[in-house]
Amino acid sequence: MIFKYTLVFIKCEDEILLINREKPSWMGRWNGIGGRIEDGETPDECAKRELFEETGMVVDDLQCLAKVGWIISDDYETLGGMYCYLGEIDHSKKIHTPVKTDEGIIDWKKISWIMDEENTGIPDNIPTFLPGMLVGDYKTYLCKYLHKFDLLGETIEHSLEFPDIKIK
Repeated sequence: MIFKYTLVFIKCEDEILLINREKPSWMGRWNGIGGRIEDGETPDECAKRELFEETGMVVDDLQCLAKVGWIISDDYETLGGMYCYLGEIDHSKKIHTPVKTDEGIIDWKKISWIMDEENTGIPDNIPTFLPGMLVGDYKTYLCKYLHKFDLLGETIEHSLEFPDIKIK
């Protein structure tokens, strides 16, 4: 199954680089760095390109540690998804933030802040798949949204094998 998006998390010590997006989807929420895979581009190439375009950073050792699919209102015709990457850098390569870009504001956020169950400033599914990524545990997930992307019903581990469905 081939998804159309990538999402990158760069970790430095106890922080992760996030972007507060100015455009949909996830406008106004802190999210990983990423975007759409271009024609002829691999997910790995897209992850590195998006990271450089949005932050100016080059991180060669990015690992795809999750595939996250989504559907809306149990309609599998709305199936979409992303490849999620993790890169780790030492403090000497850490960029100074906050930085305002065309895409939004980039800043380092403490992992404890990202994972706080009271935090409504991040997409609802990140606390489900990020912990596994941080320990190098590759998994696939399916996020079932009740209405668009504004109300997450559940996120479950899933094979993401839907041979008869075309990805949007």
